[in-house]
Amino acid sequence: MRGIRWVAAAVVGAAAATALTGCGAGSWCSPLEPGPSVTAEYAPTVKRLEALPGVVVVTARYWQPDDSHCVSREYLETAAWSADFTVRVRAGFTLEQVRSVRAALGPSTATVRAPAGHDLAAWELDLANPSGATPAPSAAPLTVDERGFRLVTAAAALPDVTVAQQGASTTVRVRTPSSLPAAAAWLRAHLDGDDPSSVYVGTAKTWTTYVSVTGSSPVSETTVETAARVAAADPDVRRFSVSGSLVTAVVPTERQAKAVVAAFEATPVDADGQRVSVWWPDGNGTEVSGTVGSAAARRVG
Repeated sequence: MRGIRWVAAAVVGAAAATALTGCGAGSWCSPLEPGPSVTAEYAPTVKRLEALPGVVVVTARYWQPDDSHCVSREYLETAAWSADFTVRVRAGFTLEQVRSVRAALGPSTATVRAPAGHDLAAWELDLANPSGATPAPSAAPLTVDERGFRLVTAAAALPDVTVAQQGASTTVRVRTPSSLPAAAAWLRAHLDGDDPSSVYVGTAKTWTTYVSVTGSSPVSETTVETAARVAAADPDVRRFSVSGSLVTAVVPTERQAKAVVAAFEATPVDADGQRVSVWWPDGNGTEVSGTVGSAAARRVG
């Protein structure tokens, strides 16, 4: 069944101010709830999206540009509202259908979410409209939409992938650690170094392992292989994050923590100052730490 619901923007930071006359310097304002006039303003967009072939359900988040931190509560009473849509579609959604969503959005933004099917894993594509202008029906689709669609659907066709996502960054989730190196290599081959991308191990909704592939803090193929070995050898590893600046994890025992640290100390360093820190038995427990590549450097020396 098609439908729409609004989700008020979350309060960010400290306690919300109570007075309408203003928020003190450095304080936080409670967001307003979108009223009937806001939902009515975006109702035509909702109807256009719901009417598109292949669309299952449309949801919306309404927000004000300054609803998380503001000069005064009074300012929010007259501040403009914007909408971010989530458009859930059927498996097999095509590029032409994505273009139809883009045209129906006008100045708004949306995430198109498709389930697994037709030999593809689930995928998500963020549609942006940097200019804020409503595209004319005859206008060419934004390049990011076409490139993003081709990238995300190609990634969703890789073996062992559970979901591929493309937005401000590109992420691929794989079911098993053994698929980490192949997925990382694929992302490197299809993205330049400035475009951030990551590989996760997990299901479509949860993950246990994160590895930075491209962008500001990437790791080498060797480090990816180490991460894959660690994740495969120790299924209990949690919050396992691997980047060019820091490797972190949480494991149940001190022995496991020392083993993870030793594995990365034996791996060549990706960047100066790259550290490895592992906690046990939880994220507030005892820390075991070291320097990535320190044992490898001693062997070379």
